[in-house]
Amino acid sequence: RAVITGAFSYTGAAVARELLTRGWSVHTITNREKPPGTERITATPFRFEKTHLREALEGADVFINTYWIRLPWAGQTFETAVERSKMLFQAAQEAGVSRVVHVSVSNASKGRNLGYYNGKADVEEALRETGLSYGIVRPTLIVGPNDVLSNNIAWFLRHFPLFAIPGGGDYRLQPITLDDTARIIASAVEESSNIEVDAAGKTVMTFREYVELLARACGVRRLIFGAPAWLSFFALRVVDGVMSDVTLTKEELLGLEQELLLSHEPAQGEESVEEWLMKNGDALGQTYLNDIDRHFGKNGAIPVLNPCSKE
Repeated sequence: RAVITGAFSYTGAAVARELLTRGWSVHTITNREKPPGTERITATPFRFEKTHLREALEGADVFINTYWIRLPWAGQTFETAVERSKMLFQAAQEAGVSRVVHVSVSNASKGRNLGYYNGKADVEEALRETGLSYGIVRPTLIVGPNDVLSNNIAWFLRHFPLFAIPGGGDYRLQPITLDDTARIIASAVEESSNIEVDAAGKTVMTFREYVELLARACGVRRLIFGAPAWLSFFALRVVDGVMSDVTLTKEELLGLEQELLLSHEPAQGEESVEEWLMKNGDALGQTYLNDIDRHFGKNGAIPVLNPCSKE
């Protein structure tokens, strides 16, 4: 029996689907509504109260933690996210869960100068200190349906004749498909020893090359050029005001520029990100995905993905 956070969100939904195909029973802690056809998954509301979490975790053989925040918002900070992650681990211990698999981020320890990465590294340390059997999976850039970054880049490419890349985009990344990520996490669930592994795809490319790939997948020709970071951020803040969202944070750009989405291990991904994008290009960028609204607004209870459907 597996308990997972966010089985009706993004990464958590893909992991839940993979575990179901492997014969696991799945329970989720979530504040999203159950999508149709998910009778095989039981659910508990997400509430950060120790007794409540312990009860949700009782009877589980493994706990998969996908909880995190993309940016500080609505009173939540990276520091509170660290403390809430520790609460989840403690609840798992008290519930008698024998193994925890935590979804972190590539190069967490190398990004200590950035709040997002520093917090992820702190959570990794907290898990190691529990004494529980554990797996830590560190994805790079996860590419799949309803992926906010890739979709919204595609949206910009579809709607504007020019696309300015902060700093020129020569920094490298190593994207991986959502299904590959789920497979790697599920394999970590079924391991018995402590493991720490990157989830990265087969192909290394520059960010500029990734944007150009997205343009080809969408079937559009655009002038893609490098621009000073300050100018790009000024333009993005204007867009943020119009869309009531945060399209790209300064920390996210710094993480890209420091090549923190590049693995230094043998690639675990098996699928081609390029092939996935070209196959699904018609759906990319058709609508703008408002990440703030998805997590904190009126759509905060709407499922992002249905783990019991490939649609």
